[in-house]
Amino acid sequence: MSRKKRHSKKKLENDTTTTEADTGVEYDKVEVEVDSAEASERTEEVSSSVDQQEPSPAGSPPPESDGLDGGDEPSADAQEPDRLAAEAQEMRLLAQRKQAELENYRKRAERERAETIKFAAADLMREILPVLDNLERAIAASKTGSEEQLIEGVEIIHKQFRDALTKQGLLEVEAIAKPFDPHVHEAVGRVETSEQPEGTVVEVLQKGYLFKDRLLRPSMVSVSQPAEGGPVEDNYDKSVQEDENRVVPQKE
Repeated sequence: MSRKKRHSKKKLENDTTTTEADTGVEYDKVEVEVDSAEASERTEEVSSSVDQQEPSPAGSPPPESDGLDGGDEPSADAQEPDRLAAEAQEMRLLAQRKQAELENYRKRAERERAETIKFAAADLMREILPVLDNLERAIAASKTGSEEQLIEGVEIIHKQFRDALTKQGLLEVEAIAKPFDPHVHEAVGRVETSEQPEGTVVEVLQKGYLFKDRLLRPSMVSVSQPAEGGPVEDNYDKSVQEDENRVVPQKE
């Protein structure tokens, strides 16, 4: 190998001396040949170093992908079941929350309704308390006062009591001199008279009351009837016929 190199070197020197006087073409050719030799030696060194590397053992995992090629990215079809499952779980949780809110509202409404029923008469009791106070004062005054003062005090208490009930919606059924109305009147007797047409209320034995347009109790009344030999004009039958299709208020 060394003899060949020396021979090549000597040959190159001779070529250089013979062509140096000419153009630079031959000089450039020598440099290209030298570079080619050096490149061949470098290639042999790289090949020998590659051959010396040990092969990877069998069954070893391949190098991890950097993900740039996009081969490991899941497709839209693969993601669809996961998306649907997440939406179903979200709707299930929402339904559970709404059901809990509805149950809480129902319990709260029942509790408030029970409290309303329990204390429904509180306003009425508040209105009646002054009447009770005055009754107690009247009883105490009756022991020392005159009869006239007692009567005056009872009348004041009676008015106060009526005003309190009226404020709560209590109304008295009109009866005197009114045609008999079977929906709000209850006839318990007849009175012969020529001053009123037949079927007219001439006497109230017990007053009737309405509570906010609902009948609490009818008025117990006496109804007129014509005297013997007098003119006949029957308001009773007339009022019954006119009110035949009316709805009778329900008693409480």
